[in-house]
Parts: sequence; structure tokens; C-alpha cells
Amino acid sequence: MWYNTKATKTLGIDYPIMQGPFGGGLSSVELVATVSNKGGLGGYGAYTLSPEEIIEVNNKIKAATNKPYNINLWVSDSDAQNGTVTDEQYEQAAQLFRPYFDETGIALPGKPAPFKSRFENQVQVILDIHPKVFSFVFGIPSADVLEQCRKLGIKTIGAATTLDEALALEAAGVDMIIA
Repeated sequence: MWYNTKATKTLGIDYPIMQGPFGGGLSSVELVATVSNKGGLGGYGAYTLSPEEIIEVNNKIKAATNKPYNINLWVSDSDAQNGTVTDEQYEQAAQLFRPYFDETGIALPGKPAPFKSRFENQVQVILDIHPKVFSFVFGIPSADVLEQCRKLGIKTIGAATTLDEALALEAAGVDMIIA
């Protein structure tokens, strides 16, 4: 069948459909669970969340689905200055995504509160809660983190925007690359 692919086998999903993990407070547990429950891979963008909030979101996702899902982080060595999005940035994103939320009957999330997060603290939570899939953008986690993911059975997906990034992700040994 067309949907039996290396991606579906690797991720333990029925269809090669992966929901983009919306960052900046635009993810919702309901959307993640819906995509996962229908056989795709739901994704939650957690880069603005504190470790405690990641645990809370993970618990809510687990309560809504027993299927694989993805938690996404930004690989960063510093916090964003003032950790927030402007009203203008939020309105642009809301305008772009509102039709999709309306079509699915899901409420559009509000503007995220200012956030302070550190990748090191966030990724430790990923290792503790071990979702089926951990994806990341804007860099590559350390070799130690990737090895711990392998040992825990967490599949890793790195995002590449250039050929050089894709080659670096491949060399690091991630399970999949999204371009």
C-alpha cells in the first residue's frame, strides 16, 4: 500500500502524515491528539514552555491518545530577549492559520505569554518523559542527548533548511530529516 513507508514504520504511525509542531503557543493538545488518533504523527511545539509546562502538556496528550506523537524544541544556547512575540507577529500568524483552525472547529490559541526557557532544561524533560518522537530545529542536540534518545527508544527528527544542515543532521545520526 502507498502508506506503508519507511517513515510509517520508523515512527509507528499508519500514514506518512506529520503535523507541523506549531511553536509560540500555537500548538494545541486537541490537534496533536486528533492527528495521532487518525494515524498520523501529531506534533507539539514546546520551545516556549518551561520544563514543568512540557510535563503538563505531555500528560494531557497522553490522556488524549495512546498513539505516537512528537514534541518539538528549538536547539538554542540562549534565551530569547524578553521571550515574547509582538502583537503584530501574533496577528500575522493568527490571520494565516485562522482558516485552518476554523475548518477543524478548534479554537485559535491566544497570544503566548512571555517565556523563559533553556534548551538544556527542556531536553532533560524530553529524556524523562520519552515521547515516541523528539524533533528539533535551529541546530543539533549534543551527541550525548541523541545517544540517550536512542537508548530510550525516542526517534529523532531534525529540520534542515540547507544542504549543509541536512548533511550535519545525517552525520549526527538522527532518525529522520525534515526539509
